[in-house]
Amino acid sequence: MRIGFFGTPDLAARVLADLHGRHDIRFAVTGLDKQVGRRRGLQFCPAKNAALRLGIPVLQPSTLKDASFQDEIRKHDAEIFVVVAFGSLIPRQVFDLPPLKTINLHPSLLPKYRGAAPIQWSLLNGEKVTGITVQLINEKLDAGDIIVQETVPIGPDTTAADLYSIVSSRDAELLDRAMRLLASGSAKPVRQDDSQATYCGKINRDTARIDWTRSAAEIHNLVRGLNPKPGAFSAFRGELIKIWKTVLMTEDVSTKAWPGSIVVYQKKRLLAAAGDGLVEIVSIQPANKKIMGGQSFINGYRLAPNDRFE
Repeated sequence: MRIGFFGTPDLAARVLADLHGRHDIRFAVTGLDKQVGRRRGLQFCPAKNAALRLGIPVLQPSTLKDASFQDEIRKHDAEIFVVVAFGSLIPRQVFDLPPLKTINLHPSLLPKYRGAAPIQWSLLNGEKVTGITVQLINEKLDAGDIIVQETVPIGPDTTAADLYSIVSSRDAELLDRAMRLLASGSAKPVRQDDSQATYCGKINRDTARIDWTRSAAEIHNLVRGLNPKPGAFSAFRGELIKIWKTVLMTEDVSTKAWPGSIVVYQKKRLLAAAGDGLVEIVSIQPANKKIMGGQSFINGYRLAPNDRFE
């Protein structure tokens, strides 16, 4: 099938690579390049890098409402547009262009978790199940009619990296299924129930900072929800420290430590006091250091009784 692709981050790059070879990708529309570093060098987004590697023409309009951009994509004669985490709403004059219209892959069970970072927020909120939805685009955020949907279970220690891997392993098949249904005229779009909709915003620095007065379960969910990025963080001895993996304690370890206090259990396990108990830190990264295990942190930092995360 002749496809026009819209996407920007890592997930979009993975989907684009999965679709390449299975379909004729006529072009890829991606986010604009960013200036980074002191020398203000240009950094391409992951989807652009993937498209260039695969020999797919890249378009980067400053606005999708530009008439010259719309004329350009018409020339590519795509049958359908596919959107994956593009980062901007697609206007009607664009999503109505191809004969089979425009579909969007969204990693949640819509109408839950519309918006940015649905994978992270499903974990932060302690969900037991999430999913993948392919929907028709309309003018509202993630509110289009559903073509196909699949559930994905979430384990107690599932990370955002794990969920991204699952989505990436299923994306091409689900998109193929949706495109076959649309092409054959057998699709039965299901209207979303807006009364059940929930929205999630972008992850920012305030989101990623660990509040040790929260429950152990909430802290555990934050850590796994922000792994691999941006990573949940705290402070230790005045420096930033990232915590990459935790587990909830099953043993009954009695302590009256203040939230954030460090507890060494059985001389080899690194625990931290939460608002309602203890959470074990399995993987941690001090400032300017490599990621290390909890025991290595204990051995390397000669922990004092009053040491705590803040």
